[in-house]
Amino acid sequence: MLTPLLSGHYFGGLLRGIARATAAVDGHVVAVQTFDPGVDEITYLNLSDFRPPIAWRHAAGFVVILNSADQQYLEALRAAGKPVVMVSQEVPGFECPVVVPDNRSGTRLAVEHLISHGHTRIGFVGWMAQEDIRERHLAYQETLAAHGLPYDPALTFAADNNFTTGGEVAAARMLADGLPTTACFCANDYNAVGVIRGLTAAGYALPRDQALVGFDDVTAAQHVEPNLTTVESRFDEVGEEAGVLLLAMLAGQAVPPGRRYAREGRSALVTRQSCGCPPQPPSETRLAAENQYLEGALNTQYGISMELLRSDGDPTALQWLERSQATSGCLGLWLPDQPAEQAADPLLEIAGTFHRDPDHQIKPDDPIPVSAFPPAELIEESDPGSGQIAVVVPVRLRASDRGMLAHVGPIDTQKSSIVETVNQWAALLCGMLDHRAVVTSLREQEDQLRHAALYDRLTGLPNRTLFLERVGHALRRAQTGSGYQFGVLFLDLDGLKVVNDSLGHLAGDRLLCQVAERISAEVRPADTPARFAGDEFAVLVDGLGDTAVLTAIAERLQEAIVRPQKVAGQELVVSASVGIAAGSSQYENAEDLLRNADIAMYRAKSRKKGSHAVFDVSMRAEAVDRLRIETELRHAIVDGDLELHYQPIVDLATGRTVALEALLRWQHPTRGLLPPAQFLAVAEEAGLMVPIGSWVVGEACQQLAAWRRTGTVPDDLWVSINLSDRQFWYGDAAATVAAALRQARLPARCIALEITESVVVHDLEAAQTMLQTLHDQGLKLYVDDFGTGYSSLSVLRELPIDALKIDKSFVADMAASGKARELVRTIILMGHNLGMDVIAEGIETSVQHELLRELGCELGQGHLFSRPIRHVGAAE
Repeated sequence: MLTPLLSGHYFGGLLRGIARATAAVDGHVVAVQTFDPGVDEITYLNLSDFRPPIAWRHAAGFVVILNSADQQYLEALRAAGKPVVMVSQEVPGFECPVVVPDNRSGTRLAVEHLISHGHTRIGFVGWMAQEDIRERHLAYQETLAAHGLPYDPALTFAADNNFTTGGEVAAARMLADGLPTTACFCANDYNAVGVIRGLTAAGYALPRDQALVGFDDVTAAQHVEPNLTTVESRFDEVGEEAGVLLLAMLAGQAVPPGRRYAREGRSALVTRQSCGCPPQPPSETRLAAENQYLEGALNTQYGISMELLRSDGDPTALQWLERSQATSGCLGLWLPDQPAEQAADPLLEIAGTFHRDPDHQIKPDDPIPVSAFPPAELIEESDPGSGQIAVVVPVRLRASDRGMLAHVGPIDTQKSSIVETVNQWAALLCGMLDHRAVVTSLREQEDQLRHAALYDRLTGLPNRTLFLERVGHALRRAQTGSGYQFGVLFLDLDGLKVVNDSLGHLAGDRLLCQVAERISAEVRPADTPARFAGDEFAVLVDGLGDTAVLTAIAERLQEAIVRPQKVAGQELVVSASVGIAAGSSQYENAEDLLRNADIAMYRAKSRKKGSHAVFDVSMRAEAVDRLRIETELRHAIVDGDLELHYQPIVDLATGRTVALEALLRWQHPTRGLLPPAQFLAVAEEAGLMVPIGSWVVGEACQQLAAWRRTGTVPDDLWVSINLSDRQFWYGDAAATVAAALRQARLPARCIALEITESVVVHDLEAAQTMLQTLHDQGLKLYVDDFGTGYSSLSVLRELPIDALKIDKSFVADMAASGKARELVRTIILMGHNLGMDVIAEGIETSVQHELLRELGCELGQGHLFSRPIRHVGAAE
């Protein structure tokens, strides 16, 4: 059976009845809790998204209680040939037999009893979020009508839950309305106890000032003062009827789908003092038994908690179950990094078992699929006839999911459903497993730090430090005059960024590991393969220095790397650009040799990705040229040779300019006006993007302020500014923009910041915090080049974004491509559904303009309206 919870008056009663029906045919029951430990009544009002096929290989059929499985899970059960009977809930779209309690006849007895005491102003208290309570409310109305009493909605007082606290809230509402009733039917005993407490605390005497009748006959009904008249629920008979129906289906009998009311017409009223009947004091024998039960339960739970919290033991051994009433138990932990094909039926490693007989073993030798958990040997230990069943609960705590805990033990019908002892076991066990993992990690940290100093964490290859150390050793050997030769290959992968942006960085990391394995497989044991930062690798070729031989080795490595690789279910192909430098005694240090191999790699990559090149001195001149551009760019920042041009963003419906995008240009003293494509790559490599970005923000704010003072632009016009990856993460963008706005005396609404999707995917949680800070300042936030980056929806739903900018590549194809038009339409619709504006980039024709208007795009920019210009009002 699948259930939200495993004990208490309701769930325990259902379990007991199902066990009784199963025992009659010598069967077994496995009760699976599909909600996480710590579930409350609010949670299980929603359908569970539980997916593991727990015990499917053992179970012949399933009883599903309330919302413990959704339609997808139920359909999977049916497809697997497992008949299903549901209890107390119907899942839309899935037809099967459904057994529900007879709420109406019990309610009718309760209300008619109050009428027999002469009451006509009878109220209703209940938590209307639950279907059973809504049925009782409807039966309350029907009973009033049957006796000629009008239904007054003002006499229905909502409880906030099914506990005493919910009843206390309802009592407060009754008092706030001046207690307009003389009697009240409470659709739940715990609510009734809460009402009694609330009215008594306010000075009212019951049943003199207010008569009450409850529903369910829980233990608390006997002990409250006055003791509570209530309707006997007998949920065990509801469970038994569900079990009998399932057994009939398993026997091949035709059981039509639809509702069946268990115990229909057989409800019984238990009269006590709260309605005005004579008091019925609880049995002293029963009181003593209950006290004994509570004391034992408290001692058991305390003992188990302390056993689990002790750091000197192994919680997976399950010896702490000796303090419980369990006769046997089994802990299954998920195996890490399971292949995708096992996702539907993942494996559990049996980490620990327990049995009262220490010689009895129930531990399989190998991991088992979750469909075979708990092991058949454990299930055989159960005895439904004596109330002993197998129970399974997830070992989860917040975001940590460790596996499944199973044990055989008695059904508990006495404690409150939400005070689940097994839930506490599972939650504490998960917490201790997390704690043990942290302790183990700390103990290994020293070794890991030592290893990390010399080896790459991801691939396990030597890192730059160890590589240079070995190159230095090779140089010293070459300088001895022994004729020793060696060489260095510098490899840079082509295409890793596409993998990271499309499949995520986890897939990119797996690809890097596979590349490292291929490199290692192609070199000799004497050689040293290494990984530097990002997608850079290097190989020290020991004892070989001829450039033809080194080139042959480079080609062999390239052939190995370019072979298709399987990552995240996708077949991927990446290439490597390789720079080759032969070792020589003329080099003074290892860094010089590595630098020359790096220079050769850049030459190969610039010529053709996936090629190789041997270093020669002319390449150094090119590197010097890049250095010259970097130096000139540094001077340009200081000398004021950078400038901003502005492209209007217009309202596509009216043609009115509503904003300007600030675009960077470099007025080079000899080469003229340079677009960013000719220098930003150098700026990025040189670490100049943060100062350049700060200048752009300050200049744009000052220029906008000047235009506003002269009336050149309206006060509601804003300027959008692009933030680079480095500026976003390392440039303290929030402080930079705030300072620029203060200096220009501009409100924050005048500035929009544009970021690309790829900027934030490295650390979505940190990016969300930073973007929220910017948004809280009053700044607009745009996603630039939308649709060309990483998993758009997964990013958007987490971030405070005001507008999407459709990449110009999509706009350019709209007129000729229906697919491009549909893609643009989808982006616009998605943006609107998320409450965002949409801005189209690169509009160059009136046809594009009109299509975008028809699709509902609000704003756009492009050469159709204006090229970027230096000053607003100036000619292009």
